[in-house]
Amino acid sequence: MELSFLSARSRMLVSLVIFGTIGLVRRSIPLGSVPLALLRSALGCLTLLVLMQMGRRPFHWNQLKARAPKLLLSGLLLGLDWVFFFEAFNHTTVAIATLCYYMAPVFMLGAAPLVFHETISRRKLVCAVITIGGMLLVSGVLGSNGDLGDIAGVLYALAGAFFYACIIVLSKTIQGLDPYEQTAVQLGTSAFFLLVYGFCIGQLDFSTMTGEGWALTLLLGIFHTGLAYGIYFGSLTQLPAQTTAILSYVDPVVAVCLSVFVLQEPITELQLAGICLVLGGMISGERRR
Repeated sequence: MELSFLSARSRMLVSLVIFGTIGLVRRSIPLGSVPLALLRSALGCLTLLVLMQMGRRPFHWNQLKARAPKLLLSGLLLGLDWVFFFEAFNHTTVAIATLCYYMAPVFMLGAAPLVFHETISRRKLVCAVITIGGMLLVSGVLGSNGDLGDIAGVLYALAGAFFYACIIVLSKTIQGLDPYEQTAVQLGTSAFFLLVYGFCIGQLDFSTMTGEGWALTLLLGIFHTGLAYGIYFGSLTQLPAQTTAILSYVDPVVAVCLSVFVLQEPITELQLAGICLVLGGMISGERRR
C-alpha cells in the first residue's frame, strides 16, 4: 500500500497523520501496555510481510543473518519503546504523552558526540535547550501552583523516547537492508520478546477486551503499523532527509489537536506555551541555515 497516485510528500503526510492518531486509538483499548505492544508488533509484522509478498520484495537472508545481533537488539528496544509509550497514555493526556515522547531527537543530539563523533552546533544546542524548557512546561513541573502534575505519565513517555532514540542510533549502523524487511524483522523480534516477557510476569491477560477493543487493536496493528509503515517507507526514499525531518512533526501536532479538540483533555496556558516551545525548538533544530 504505497498510494502511488499521490506525490511522495502527500504520502508522507498521510502516514504521519495516521501515526498522530495512535493516542486516540489507544485511549479506547482496555488492555495492558505489554499485551497491546505485543499485538501491535505481531500484527504489524504480518502486515508488512503481506505487503512484501504483494510487492515481490525478497528477504535477503544472508544479509539479515550478518546483521542479526543488531536487529535482535533493536527489536527488543522497539518492544520496550512501545510498552512505555502506551503506558504513558494511562497516566497523562495524549498531548503531553506524545510531546514528551518526541524528545527522542534531544536524546539523539546528546548521543551524537559520543556515538558518531559529531560536533553539536550552537544553534542545535540552543534549540535543544528551548525544547527541554518547553517539555518542562508541558509536563506541569513548572506550574505556578506548585503542582507537579502527573509525573508518571511524563516519565513513561520520556523512557519511551529514550528507547526510540536508541533504536534510531542503532539503526544508523545497520546498512544495506531494505527498510521493509528490516522493520518486519524488528517487529517480529519485538513480538517474540514481549510474548516471553509477558508470559514470565503474567501480563498476558486479554479478559478485559471487548469486541470494540479487538477491532481497535486490529486497526492499530494493521492500519497504524503495517500499512502506515508501508506508506511511510514508500515515500521515504523519494524525499530529501531535511523534508522528512520537518514533516515528522506533523505527528505530534495532530496528536495535540486530537487531545484538545476531540478528547477535550485539559490544557493550561503554561502547557500551551510549552507546546509551542517544544515544536518550535524541534523544527528550528532540523532546519538548515
